[in-house]
Amino acid sequence: MTPATKPAGSPASGPRSTGAAILSAVAIIALLYFGRNLFVVVAFALFLAFALRPFVSLLERARVPRIAAILMLLFVLIGAIVLLVINVTAQLNLFYSDLPRYQARIRQLLTNVMDFINTLRERMGNILPADQRGVREVKISESPLDTTRALFAQIGDVIQFVLYAAAVPFLTLFMLKDREKFARVIEGLLTKSPRYGRTHVTGAISRAMTAYALGLSFVMLIMAAATTIALMVLQINYYYILGPIAGLAILLPYVGVIFSTVPAIAVAYFQYDGRKALAVFAVYSLLQFLEGNVLTPLIVGGRVRLFPLTVMVAFIFWGLLWGIPGAILAVPLTSALKVVCENVAGWEGFARLLGEPDPPPEAV
Repeated sequence: MTPATKPAGSPASGPRSTGAAILSAVAIIALLYFGRNLFVVVAFALFLAFALRPFVSLLERARVPRIAAILMLLFVLIGAIVLLVINVTAQLNLFYSDLPRYQARIRQLLTNVMDFINTLRERMGNILPADQRGVREVKISESPLDTTRALFAQIGDVIQFVLYAAAVPFLTLFMLKDREKFARVIEGLLTKSPRYGRTHVTGAISRAMTAYALGLSFVMLIMAAATTIALMVLQINYYYILGPIAGLAILLPYVGVIFSTVPAIAVAYFQYDGRKALAVFAVYSLLQFLEGNVLTPLIVGGRVRLFPLTVMVAFIFWGLLWGIPGAILAVPLTSALKVVCENVAGWEGFARLLGEPDPPPEAV
């Protein structure tokens, strides 16, 4: 007599599979964390490749060689970034030259803030026990050697950032040049979901990500242009900095509004008065309302159907994992993960946790 064998779906296999899944998830998170410099560069290059792909295809239809089309678009993009840096530098120099005029108003604001803090401290001191009211004096001294080390560390960080930033266009070039080869490799690694029939998984992922990247780029350009024009009409200085910041702030969900609005209000207050600051606040509120309720739903729309809770959790997760670059890439990375899960057999349940299901793409 032979012993009875346990079926494949027996309860004993459940804990093993669950434990293996947990260990795999932990290993993937550790890999993403310790290799964050590499993965951040690759993620930015992928996002840029998806955004430029429609323009490359358009130039190819006009019988422009692919390499020439990619180089042309990258040169235009890099040139725009250089012009932006030049304008930002000019505006910063203008700010430093105008800083003496703002010092009186800045001192008054700091005095009001310190008075409020002192008043609050006195009230809290009456509540706290007597032994907790004392203030300890701490003297900090730094040796010249520590200062030199800190200086070299900062220089090294700047050089490292420049090298990583320079790697992004090169990776984008190779991704766009050999996109069919990469697609075939990825297609062979993934098991296609039966729901999608004869369609290609990589094609569905590429279409969704390209539409999202292109739509988000248009929204950023519109917001940057509208904010810059509005600040020019209000005669607010440094609009070449504040306008693009308003466009780039869209990349940071929830907190990007704060980073773009507060500097503009501060500049309006220091340059004029509280009325002008209120006018800037009203303009920013109107533009952000139009962006959140008109532009983004109309242009980006249903390209990426993530739940609001998913966006918040993704923002926190990727921000903790990769810092500011992770917070910027939170929505694209999570949306790409959702599309992958939705198109791969056996992963559809994870996609339903992230957002609403997308309609099956047309067969290619």
